[in-house]
Amino acid sequence: MKVFFLACSIMLSVFGSIAQVKKTNTPATTPAGFLIKGKIHGITHGEIYLAHYFGSTQQVIKDTAQADAQGNFVFQGKEELPKGLYLISFSQNKYLDVILGNTNFSFETDTLDPINHMKFQNSAENEAFFGFQKEMGKRYVDLRKLEMEKKDPSQIALVRKEIVQFQQSWFEKNKQLFVSKLVKATFEPEIPPFKKKISTSKDSTEFFQYQFTYYKKHFFDNLDLNDERFIRTPFLQRKLEKYFEDLVVQQPDSIIKDADILLTKIKNRDVRRYVIYKISSTYETSNIVGTDAAFAHMGEKYYVGEAALWDTTTVRQMRDRIKVLKPLLIGKRIPELYLSDPTGKRLTTSSIPGEYTLVYFYDPDCSHCKEETPKLMAQANYFKSKKISVLATSIARNKQQWIDFIKEFKMESIYNGVDIHLNAKTGKEEYYTDFLKTFDIYSTPIIYILDKNKRIIGKKIPTDKIQDFISFYENRQKELGIK
Repeated sequence: MKVFFLACSIMLSVFGSIAQVKKTNTPATTPAGFLIKGKIHGITHGEIYLAHYFGSTQQVIKDTAQADAQGNFVFQGKEELPKGLYLISFSQNKYLDVILGNTNFSFETDTLDPINHMKFQNSAENEAFFGFQKEMGKRYVDLRKLEMEKKDPSQIALVRKEIVQFQQSWFEKNKQLFVSKLVKATFEPEIPPFKKKISTSKDSTEFFQYQFTYYKKHFFDNLDLNDERFIRTPFLQRKLEKYFEDLVVQQPDSIIKDADILLTKIKNRDVRRYVIYKISSTYETSNIVGTDAAFAHMGEKYYVGEAALWDTTTVRQMRDRIKVLKPLLIGKRIPELYLSDPTGKRLTTSSIPGEYTLVYFYDPDCSHCKEETPKLMAQANYFKSKKISVLATSIARNKQQWIDFIKEFKMESIYNGVDIHLNAKTGKEEYYTDFLKTFDIYSTPIIYILDKNKRIIGKKIPTDKIQDFISFYENRQKELGIK
């Protein structure tokens, strides 16, 4: 089976462009190129890697160096490196995070305690970065000690206050540096006190609603959404994932609304491309029924609608993908299937009765279909109790193979169809349906569930989740007062 997602090709396009070495809007402080000298005591020979983050799940290697017997190594190149948060990997699972602003600096540390023993030359960003880590590390050790010893609460509160004062002072001192933005991005928004006294359960509900609303509205306040250097850190991706997973209702209308609101705040070209890609790819491959409508919206509005952001191949692929998806969104009447049944008679989707219709696309030669089809047929009594008609459709056009499959899995009690039609004039077989382009059948088996009007209410439902889905759907209809 070939499984293809447009996100894969778009990812290559976006990645190839964003990961290029390029000039940023940050004023240059060094000539083009980079020269980074390092010494890590405790290393004797071995390869050292310099890579920048690309979101929280990928790193892009930009250079390698060979350490000598004393742990000295040099990264050097003639092209400017993109600014952001980098890691220097010096042994298996051991690395240092460093900030690349000025790309001509040196440092020295050891393998025993890389942070506390770190010394930089000619890098204000990293001096501030490691200074912050050292000081915060010491203060949190003191705080944890007091908490474990269960000291006077006022003493613990004083230490906490001193930590906050240190952070505020540090931010003010380093406000011109990217490291200040970087550290700030790790902070959650601070929610102001609730002004109303909580006396009743209604007050409590209002309190929690106030907290949630404020938190969601200000979720991105501490991250500069127009600084492209954040693409090369883990924080932008983590923020996006948390926002859309935890704070956005996983229904198309809500996803679309919140995505649009977020993108009105992003003007920087590279950040905009990155965020559009991340949201789009999330909902193209989501397992939540119906969220592909959000993907279709993103593709139509931000790929096709903002074609200047992308290369022509990406726009064309997205336009083609949307053309396939839009007729298959939840609530749409499924495109008509024109099939032949085992006796040679015409069989169409609209001719099948029932409160629900389950369309089961399969390939007789598919091993997974041979595993799932018995699970489908085992639910015959349930289907009958719910007035669910099952239309099993072979996407392969081998009549004997199709008939053998029906017999092998005892499918005679359901509707069976194949896209083979005999031309009365020529006597030749004709085919009507492009299953990939019309029904998005990129793997098999795939299940669509239709209501009595043949509108799509569920798709790509696992065979063993059909009953759960029907129960969920019917309960949802009752909640909405729909009969």
